[in-house]
Amino acid sequence: MAGKKKSPPYGPIRGEWKRLTSNKMTMVSMVGLMVIPLLYSGMLIGAFWDPYGKLDKLPVAVVNEDKGAEMDGTALHVGQDLADELKSTHDFKWEFTDEEEAMSGLQSHRYSMAFVIPEDFSQKAATLKDETPQPAQIQYYVDDGYNYLTSKIGSEASEALRTKVGQAVTKAYADAVFDSVGEAADGFKEASGGASKLADGAKEAEEGAQRLRDNLAKLASGATQVQEGVSKLAGGAGELAAGATTLSSGSEALADGLQQLAAGGSDLASGADQAAAAAGKLAAGAEQLAASGQTLAAGAASAKEGSAGVADGAGKLAAGLQQYAEAHGGMADDAAFQQLLAAAQSVAGGADQLQQGTAALADGAAQLAAGQQSLAAGASELQAGVGQVKAGAGTFGGKLGEASAGAGKLAAGAKELASGAAELSSGLSAADKGLLQVTDGSAQLQGGTQSLASGLMELQDGSQELSSKLGDASGQASELAGTEQQADMFADPIQVEEHKLADIPNYGTGMTPYFLALGLYVGVMLSTIIIPLRDAAGTVRSGWRWYLSKLMLFGPLVLIQVILADTLLIAGLGLDVPNVPLFYAVSAVIGLTFMTIVHFFVTLADNVGRFIAIILLTLQLASSAGTYPSELLPGWLQRIGDWMPMTYAIKAVRYVLGGGTASQIGGELLVLAYYAVVFVALILALFLLRARRIANTNTHMYSDEASAAV
Repeated sequence: MAGKKKSPPYGPIRGEWKRLTSNKMTMVSMVGLMVIPLLYSGMLIGAFWDPYGKLDKLPVAVVNEDKGAEMDGTALHVGQDLADELKSTHDFKWEFTDEEEAMSGLQSHRYSMAFVIPEDFSQKAATLKDETPQPAQIQYYVDDGYNYLTSKIGSEASEALRTKVGQAVTKAYADAVFDSVGEAADGFKEASGGASKLADGAKEAEEGAQRLRDNLAKLASGATQVQEGVSKLAGGAGELAAGATTLSSGSEALADGLQQLAAGGSDLASGADQAAAAAGKLAAGAEQLAASGQTLAAGAASAKEGSAGVADGAGKLAAGLQQYAEAHGGMADDAAFQQLLAAAQSVAGGADQLQQGTAALADGAAQLAAGQQSLAAGASELQAGVGQVKAGAGTFGGKLGEASAGAGKLAAGAKELASGAAELSSGLSAADKGLLQVTDGSAQLQGGTQSLASGLMELQDGSQELSSKLGDASGQASELAGTEQQADMFADPIQVEEHKLADIPNYGTGMTPYFLALGLYVGVMLSTIIIPLRDAAGTVRSGWRWYLSKLMLFGPLVLIQVILADTLLIAGLGLDVPNVPLFYAVSAVIGLTFMTIVHFFVTLADNVGRFIAIILLTLQLASSAGTYPSELLPGWLQRIGDWMPMTYAIKAVRYVLGGGTASQIGGELLVLAYYAVVFVALILALFLLRARRIANTNTHMYSDEASAAV
């Protein structure tokens, strides 16, 4: 029996809308999802819209303990001046109190910060002109553990106070400077006169430089000649050193010999004394001998005469006996007579010999007497000479002692001479090299003096100009009175003029790209909890129609979220947008791109996919440079940021709010379009695959039902 035919089910698109409208809670949830980006981004941006514009509500304690000081005769009360100036401003909610109350209020969080001006504040500020100035310090207290951003705001405030105090101190110093400008004018006038004298002196110096150049030319020539002479002198010094060495050796030998000679001189003096005594005795003996010689000569002469008489008588006796014998014959036989005759003859002969001997003796005695006379005279002379020798030996001994001492000094001097000669030789060699350098230097110095002369001419011209300028400066300085405006300019000469390429009026506008992108992504994420993205509300006939059914439900919801969020920012918070339609269009592209990415992960893995989408959100919040520049992030996080779609979404909104060019905005949207196309293709492929599986399952089911019916 044939079964009853069922009515055909709805298609996936109609089925999705039918399921949505049939459930009131789902409709209410959809309305709530529409305002999630509005609440998320709107509340964040509104909370941070202009925090620095409300600093006048931030309570800050100020404690002034400054006792004042004096600088250049002017009383300084920098701490009180600063406190008075703070009272007239509304940078913060200033509370002027003592230190105890300030610290108590800071600990109980009644004050967000506390500034304490110490008692030596003006005193240290007055050391500006001292050799070792001491900076004045403002004590700044903050509980950064309670609110860290308060400490950052306090740091900026303390820097602003430092600038104000510095300007006040500098202004006081400027007033003192302007007071001394009049004195400076007189000094300029005197300096002008001095510069005129300097010009005259420079002229004289230029003439002297010319003379110096000419003399240096002579010096260079003379240095060359001296260098040649020193070369020769160095050679002679070498020979002198060798001779001095020889002299040193010889002088030492001479000193030794003279010492020995001095010792012999002492012996000589002693011998001379003995010789003098002997010479006296010799002279006395010689005189006695001379007297005896004369006596002997006289006796010899008498003997000579007596011997002549004896010889004559003995001859006559011998002749008479001979004649007697002849006269008396017969005497020849008379022995006695013969003996007598013989004796007479012998006596005659001996008398002759005696006569000759006595004659010779008389001559010798005469000669001996003469010689003894000469000997006596010589002995006297000898005695006188020995006396001279004795005196001379004493003098000689003294001189030998002096000569020995002098020879010792000579040896020492000769040794020093040898050492000095060696040093002289070495020094002359060095002097030879030095003179060579002097010669070169003299030539260079000659050229330098020419430059000096030119420079002095320029100095003369410059001094004349300086004199003129100083005169002008004196007049101008006299005209400088030093007004209050000039003192202010001296204290704060630099003004910074800011030129913005984009007009971002407040903190909220600057943070809008980051918070808007975050709100749209969170809105997409929460939408996946209400919108069913994995099942089909009707009969699945094709994968692309199935995907279209989800897109027609998800896409309008995201666009409504974008419209509500942008409208709140523009109309509610007063966001200044140069091109409103472009702002809506860019926001729509961002929201739809986030939708395709989250849609894919949730469709693929449901809750696991949502977890992946949250991880992706975390990476984007850290790496997309929404708060701090990407250059301040770690390197690895910068590289991740280059692949995150929120990075390009934030840049696109910034270009729209900052008046960027169409090419800049289009470049960022093109990157987002790449992401959207890739994830749309992935989602479509996923639905096509699942539709094919469903079709295969239905085919098997219908086949089983047909078999059962048969």
